Amino acid sequence: MSDSLVRKYLEGSLPGLEKLIMIAGAAGVRVGWLATGELPMRDSVRTGASPCVRSLHPAAFGDFELVPRYEIQPDANDEADVDQGEGIELLAFHRDWLMRESLQPDGLVLVGARGDSMEPTVADGDLLLVDTRERGVTEDAIYVIQLDDHVVAKRLQVDWKGGLWVRSDNPQYVEQHITDQEAAQLRVVGRVVWVVRRV
Repeated sequence: MSDSLVRKYLEGSLPGLEKLIMIAGAAGVRVGWLATGELPMRDSVRTGASPCVRSLHPAAFGDFELVPRYEIQPDANDEADVDQGEGIELLAFHRDWLMRESLQPDGLVLVGARGDSMEPTVADGDLLLVDTRERGVTEDAIYVIQLDDHVVAKRLQVDWKGGLWVRSDNPQYVEQHITDQEAAQLRVVGRVVWVVRRV
């Protein structure tokens, strides 16, 4: 990279994913650490990150936090695992907005939605911002869940008599009730806190 491009990054411009990977590779640090500060800094024991990289992170991203988008689409027929999925890009969110929404960037991931079971709230192709810190079902909300190798976005509601209601916003789909024992096997990936939709 040219000196002028490096200076541009040091002054606050955001590198694209390709350049971010190049910088991380040259410095021997993880892309996730360079982009978001997520530890560990390195996958293996290495020393001596360059002063350039120390300056680049995190100030180079200015007022933005980078959130990874995963190549995982919640769908009742697809086998997937968010923890094992592959991050394919990073999207920037303004820190002020995240603060207003009480969201911690290190707990956020983006995944795509597929199917019509949650329409009109969530449409096929929408991008879901998921807070992975919220893995306990405490209120009526939309969650990304995994059960028997299936990843789905569904509305979950606590049944105070026991168990959970699993609902689709599309009235063509039948709601399901699961027992406390079944709920214990339910893996909640996180709560959907925002939906990005193409118009």
